[in-house]
Amino acid sequence: MTDNPASRLADVLSRENEALIRVDYPAAVALAAGKEAALAALAEGPTPSPEQLRRLAELANTNRDLLERAIIVQTNVVRIVARACAAPAAEAHYNRNGATSPRPRAGAYALSAHV
Repeated sequence: MTDNPASRLADVLSRENEALIRVDYPAAVALAAGKEAALAALAEGPTPSPEQLRRLAELANTNRDLLERAIIVQTNVVRIVARACAAPAAEAHYNRNGATSPRPRAGAYALSAHV
């Protein structure tokens, strides 16, 4: 870790990008506070060099792309789980006149085993 705010932010972004590439979302989330602190330090510190700004821009663009991918992955996972948990669609039952009628209920069954 370094005291240079630009280098500190670059380090955090690099580690977050690596976690996102591994699809290690808990590790990426754990870096959020460090990223916020590094951004705050950068805003209050000396102006980074053009080379540092270029590096930060590259890392930030990669980070944005990886975060967008993570959002898509998580959205798809949520959709899959939601579909799996959704109640099945009710089937319509019709009587002999063609009108819908309540679904017939299964009779109660009692099981008994004598051993």
